Amino acid sequence: MFNKKDIKYYVIIGLILSVIIIFEIMKPKPVDWRFTLEREDKIPYGTYILFNTLDDIFPGKEIKETKKTVFENYNYNDFETKNYIYISNSFNPDEYDTEIILELAETGCNVFISAYSFSNVFSDTLNFKIDNSSYFDTSSVLNFYNTKIKRKKDYYYGRSSANFYFKSIDTVKSEILGYSKEKRITFIRYKHGEGCIYLNTVPEAYTNYAMVTEKNYGFAYNSLSYLPVFDVVWDEYYKDFRKNEQGALSMIFSNMSFKYAYYLLLALTVIFVLFTAKRRQRIIPVIKPHKNTSLEFIKTIGRLYYHSKNHRDIALKKFNYLQHFIINKYYINIADLKGQSFKKIAEKTGTNTDIVKKILLTHAKINKLENISAQQLNQFNNYIEEFYEKCK
Repeated sequence: MFNKKDIKYYVIIGLILSVIIIFEIMKPKPVDWRFTLEREDKIPYGTYILFNTLDDIFPGKEIKETKKTVFENYNYNDFETKNYIYISNSFNPDEYDTEIILELAETGCNVFISAYSFSNVFSDTLNFKIDNSSYFDTSSVLNFYNTKIKRKKDYYYGRSSANFYFKSIDTVKSEILGYSKEKRITFIRYKHGEGCIYLNTVPEAYTNYAMVTEKNYGFAYNSLSYLPVFDVVWDEYYKDFRKNEQGALSMIFSNMSFKYAYYLLLALTVIFVLFTAKRRQRIIPVIKPHKNTSLEFIKTIGRLYYHSKNHRDIALKKFNYLQHFIINKYYINIADLKGQSFKKIAEKTGTNTDIVKKILLTHAKINKLENISAQQLNQFNNYIEEFYEKCK
C-alpha cells in the first residue's frame, strides 16, 4: 500500500515525466539520413517508393517479402521460377547461401543484387572484384549500354555516398549492362543455367531520395526491367538496419529523454518493492531430472540397421531420432525450415550455426537420393554426433 504522505511525490514525478514526453513529441524531428534501404522507410534512403511501385514493373504478379537468409528461405519443393531482389549496403551471403543462389539461377530464377560490397565467398564464386573510385567524390553519374533504355543525358546523383564499381569480372559468363564515370562498370548480368544473376554497385539509385528528389526513377525501373515478369521475393534480411528484429524497448532507448525516464521508473519500482514488499520467497528445491537413456537406445538400433547396408534408411532414421530428441528437450522442430531459423535453433540448443546448417543441408540432399554410400552415412552420422556433444 502507498503511504498517503508520499502520494504528492509520485504526482510530482508523474507530472515531470508527462512534461518530458510532451516536449519530445512536440519537438520537430530532424531529417533521418540513415542508409536503411528498408521498404517501410519513407526517409530519404529508404526504399518505400520502389517497393510500392513494383506492381507497375511486374503487373499481376505476387510481391512477397522475406526476412530470412537465402538458405532459410529456400524451398526444395518449390519449382516455380521467381525474381529475387536484394538491395542492401553490403551483401554478405555465406557459402551455403551462395550455393542456393546459384541453384536458383540454375533452375530458371533471376536474382537481382544491388550493394556496395559483397562477401569474399560470393565474389570469389562469381569471379569478380569491387573497387571504389574516390572517397572524396560526393557525386556520380549512371547510364546503360543498351540503346533502347540508354538516356542521352546521364543519370546524375548529387548526393552519392560512394562510387563503387567492378574492378574485374568474369568476361566469359558476364555481360556489361551499365556504367558510371569514366565508363566504370556498375551493372552486369551473370548467366548461370537457365537464369541470370544481376549485380549492381549503386544501391542509392533505388532510394526514395534518388527517385523523387533527383528524379532518377528511370534508372531504377529500367534496370529492374531486365527481369522477366515473374513473382517477386523482396529481401528485408540483408540490411544494415533491421528494425523489426529489435526489442520492444528499442524506441525508448533510441531517445535519450525516454531512456532516462525509463531508468527513473525502474528505480522507483525497485524502491517501492524494497520498502513495501513483505513476503519472502521460499527456497526452491533443486530437482534432478530423470536420466535420459534414449541416446543409448538410438545407438543400439543404429548398429543393427548398419549391418543391413540400407544406408539411406539408417540416415533418415538417425535424423528422425535427432528430430524427436530436440522436440522433446527444446520444443522445436529442426525439419521445419519455414517455422524455425537455424540461428535460433543453434542458440537454443547451445550448438553452433555451422553444424545445424550441415545437418539440414545434408538431410535435404539425402532425402532426394535413392541410395547413399557408407561414407556419406558416416559423414552425416558425424554431424549428428557432433550436435549431441555440443548441445546443452
